Amino acid sequence: MTEETAGTVRPSTDALPERVGARRRELGLSVTDIARRTGLPGGWVHSVESGSTAPSAPALSRLADALETTVDDLLAPSSAAFTHRLAPAPPGREPAPEREVVVMTEEECLARIALQLVGRVAALDAPDPFVLPVNYVLLGRDVVFCTAADSSLARVAGPVLFEVDDIVGAARIGWSVLIRGTAEPDDDPADAPGADEGPWPAGRRDVCIRIRAERMTGRRVRPPAGEA
Repeated sequence: MTEETAGTVRPSTDALPERVGARRRELGLSVTDIARRTGLPGGWVHSVESGSTAPSAPALSRLADALETTVDDLLAPSSAAFTHRLAPAPPGREPAPEREVVVMTEEECLARIALQLVGRVAALDAPDPFVLPVNYVLLGRDVVFCTAADSSLARVAGPVLFEVDDIVGAARIGWSVLIRGTAEPDDDPADAPGADEGPWPAGRRDVCIRIRAERMTGRRVRPPAGEA
């Protein structure tokens, strides 16, 4: 796939089974070798080569690494040459980057959740416990969200948990804040989040709920102090 067509032409998987088998044999590897390199079952590798399984994007990326080539090369026509790359270490063999957990102050917790738009509400007294995402706004130490009158969230009252996080998986860093509080109706329209605030589909907004924070805890994961 050229730079001119990348992102505009959907790659074809028609030749993928043949390409996977050809590349494996070219490297002199067995199905067991590929399974070990990918961390996936040998039966899965067989099913890809037979064309009975279409790998997901993450699995295809792992397969390309195991075959010391690129995803684009695996999706290329049958006659195309392969790009050569060094094989990565088997899954689980790489040294895990050092990280440390830092307990955040309430001030830092508030500063972080003030910049987010979506959190999760867990009703502690609900007959059928649930955890649901909501768009929210932070008012002082309290959280306000709105929902439809016929939703489970509209009946939330009493003890609740509210959680917000932000994780950067590739960098293995992130943070999480947990609020324990009491939910109650909020009838002041000035408190409600704007109809277009937050990425979560809001739908009808008949009822607004305020969570009065009673306890707030948070932790974040970071590289050790002094690490570049």
